[in-house]
Amino acid sequence: MLKRLLVATAVAASTLVISGPITTQAASAADTLCTTAEQRAVPAPAAVKCRWKEKYGNWCKFCYKYGKWRLQYCEEM
Repeated sequence: MLKRLLVATAVAASTLVISGPITTQAASAADTLCTTAEQRAVPAPAAVKCRWKEKYGNWCKFCYKYGKWRLQYCEEM
């Protein structure tokens, strides 16, 4: 009976000792992953290319996004 108590205590103690540092490491790893994901989500200002082109007698602003030139808006001449 004393052996069972000792084994149970040893198992419980090892579980408490192991679970403490793992949760803090997991929490800090999750914070690091979120930080890097947020930094990647912000597009670089130089990545978007825009040009003014004449179209139908107006000056229109086209920006290169998602693999093709897209019309943003036009100004009348």
